[in-house]
Amino acid sequence: MTKLLPLLGLALALASPSALANDRAALARTIIERTVAKNLGLAFKQAEERSLASLPAEKADRLRPELDKGFEQERAKLVDELSKEYAQKFSDDELKQLLKIYDDPVYQKFQAVNADPNSLVSSITKDAVTRMMNMLALATMAQQQPQPGAGPAPKQP
Repeated sequence: MTKLLPLLGLALALASPSALANDRAALARTIIERTVAKNLGLAFKQAEERSLASLPAEKADRLRPELDKGFEQERAKLVDELSKEYAQKFSDDELKQLLKIYDDPVYQKFQAVNADPNSLVSSITKDAVTRMMNMLALATMAQQQPQPGAGPAPKQP
């Protein structure tokens, strides 16, 4: 029996890092599920409904389950990959602190206000993004247009 104790201690010591990594991955998965995956799911549903709205109801109803299945497969891959990455980048304590932040009622209210597509916050954000995208498009188009007084562009052989 006394010969088994050192082996048992060694086995526990070797198993501990794996158990800690699994705990960390589980914590990371919880964070991903509550944040990225949740927001992605909401965004996908909204985009899916907008896309399917142009189809006849019968076709949309046939296509929706196929789209949902594809989304769930991609979502599962995303959650797995991000969970592994977060588990490597953050300690147990850091992940627990993140969970506390995400569980905080004030933070949840903040997220809800930002996620509501009908809120003034969303409207302000969309307007700002639209203005920025228009600015980029105009700047790009201005660079592609010939300058006044410049002759026609040379023909390519």
